[in-house]
Amino acid sequence: MGALHLAYANQTPSDPEIKGGGGGGGGKDFAEFAHRIYQDDRADADARRLLLAFAYVITMEPTDTAKEQFANLRKALGRDDRHRYTDPLRELIEHDRPRYVPPDERPGGYDPSKRRCVGPRLRPYKERPYKAEQMSLPARVEQNKRDAEDFRNTENVCGAPGKDRVLEKLPGTGWYRWHWFCQRHRDHAIRVERQVKAQNEAAPAPIPNAGGLMPCYFEADWVRLYRHYTWDTWEPPVYGVRADDWPIPGKQPVPQRARLRLVIGGELEDA
Repeated sequence: MGALHLAYANQTPSDPEIKGGGGGGGGKDFAEFAHRIYQDDRADADARRLLLAFAYVITMEPTDTAKEQFANLRKALGRDDRHRYTDPLRELIEHDRPRYVPPDERPGGYDPSKRRCVGPRLRPYKERPYKAEQMSLPARVEQNKRDAEDFRNTENVCGAPGKDRVLEKLPGTGWYRWHWFCQRHRDHAIRVERQVKAQNEAAPAPIPNAGGLMPCYFEADWVRLYRHYTWDTWEPPVYGVRADDWPIPGKQPVPQRARLRLVIGGELEDA
């Protein structure tokens, strides 16, 4: 299929303009790109929704009017009355912003179950309160089994809610994780912080592991677009904005594939 390219045009409309070029467009092209999108294991539901909407508008609803094109894009995304006062396009593009997401992070903050003190446990954990002498033998056996399988015993960690945290960066990837400590293990936190100081200072910038899928399918001035839909001070990763270009330890890079072109005229719209 003919590749559709993306560039910014020197035009006066204030809204972005989406169109096909290079001989692309039509149902066949959309079907091929949709197949690629659905086969992309990196894309979650939100990413697929955004990618399919862009591909559909570019290939199936070509127009020369920038305002109409973005209206078509928002129409393709659909309306959700549960979020009538928010802009789904802005939220989905922000979701595709290239970034590194730590393993214990989730939308809205950190997973509370991951914020557990990793200080050493001095004695085996037993669930309280219960009195073994007042329990039946089967219940006592089951309780002892649960205690033995509890993460505080299997990992030999304190497990109390963490108050202080220490950052540790991995030398090769720059990926990082937080070690949490409770107030009783504050001295351990200080010791671990000293131990990882030199390692953290030598670690590279973290390799992104989230977002960056739109540049894999469409060509554009993505730094400009991401800044417009996130914040003006956003800086792209040193590894680039395309997820295809990011190194993945132990895996081969993703081969180059055809991309659609997104043409944005003049200033980006105000959503």
